[in-house]
Amino acid sequence: MSPTRRMFIFIALPLVILFAGLAIYLSTGHKSSPASPETSSNATNTQAACSPTALKSPVDVSLVTSVLYPGQVRGGDFKPHGGFRLNNTDNNLANVVAPLAAKVTGGSRYIEMDELQYMFDFKTDCGLEYRFDHLKTLSPKLQAAADKLPEAEVDNSRTSRVSNVSVEAGEIIATAVGFENSPPGAPEGPNASFDFGLYDKRQKNAASEDSSWVAAHKEEGDQAIYAVCWLDWLPAAESAVLKALPGGDSTSGKTSDYCR
Repeated sequence: MSPTRRMFIFIALPLVILFAGLAIYLSTGHKSSPASPETSSNATNTQAACSPTALKSPVDVSLVTSVLYPGQVRGGDFKPHGGFRLNNTDNNLANVVAPLAAKVTGGSRYIEMDELQYMFDFKTDCGLEYRFDHLKTLSPKLQAAADKLPEAEVDNSRTSRVSNVSVEAGEIIATAVGFENSPPGAPEGPNASFDFGLYDKRQKNAASEDSSWVAAHKEEGDQAIYAVCWLDWLPAAESAVLKALPGGDSTSGKTSDYCR
């Protein structure tokens, strides 16, 4: 076999085959398959379920007697979260529900004022996170998760990881809140209240645009810069009811770095 023919077989011929195959591939108009209607529908439903307008009130607003506003100083410390006071409930009884479908990511059981308290963190699929604190009696699902947490210690509310627990929007997560006794200096009787914080991890809040504000609240970490005024995220009718109520903190009232 001549050198010229050998060169054609081993070099030129493979190149001819390669380019021919490429031409056939391109001529078929190869394109990625479009998302199926079912896939597109699921994505739309997930986005809709996570939109601010889908937020449910964590508690029946008719039971609320005053509102703890997020983004204010209470007890001498800045609180990114807010909360609800329910002074007219019997035996601290009130159903607390999940405002959005979410996974439970963390929790804590601890002792405060000689009473057992529960706190849980939740994470949605769309960048929103929320936290409840001062839950007293949990749903069976959340109680099972709490039983796996480290033993309660006095004033140690540090959270531990929770896995494989999810809740649906509107699902009851607690049936009683707060304390059986009020703190010293407060009117005698039960303190039926609980904390609620909502955090939009998709973007920092308006307050965080002020660098001096961020520096002053660095101890609160990400919660301070991602917390939102959840009163503005509730359905209009529920928001109006809550905003008409007095502020739950006797000093800060309705002042808030998040609510305008």
